[in-house]
Amino acid sequence: MVPSPVAPGRTRRLRPWLIAVIAVVGAIAIAATAVSVALAVLRDSRYTTNVTLSLSYVGDDGQTYSCTYDYSTPNSAPMPPAVARQMNERDWSRTGQRMYEWAKTHRAAEGSTWGLAMDEFVRFPPWQVKTDTGSTHELWSRERPGGTCEDGLR
Repeated sequence: MVPSPVAPGRTRRLRPWLIAVIAVVGAIAIAATAVSVALAVLRDSRYTTNVTLSLSYVGDDGQTYSCTYDYSTPNSAPMPPAVARQMNERDWSRTGQRMYEWAKTHRAAEGSTWGLAMDEFVRFPPWQVKTDTGSTHELWSRERPGGTCEDGLR
């Protein structure tokens, strides 16, 4: 018979310091998540998504790769409606394939070859917005989760 590590009649308990450590780590994780979500909501409330581009291509392996990018500007310096309209109405259906073909021949030594293709093929008309601090424009882009465009270049 194998002896039990705990004597009969005694239950094994977590040490109080271990419980305290687990509680503190849990509280920090919850607080960090809450701050992250709050900052994302704050950022998103100050910016407006003006243009959404969906791109796709068929790789040399026969698989279809796709991704979607949102382009946003701050509410204090918005993108002119004509620029947003022009970019949203543009036919992007073949752009992903052209970007893929270009990226294959322009491999980046470091960094993202797909990012270089984005810079080459996604160009906005210039604009300036008058703000309290002068004329400016600001454009943010973000790939939506689940995009696979870069995967086909690996």
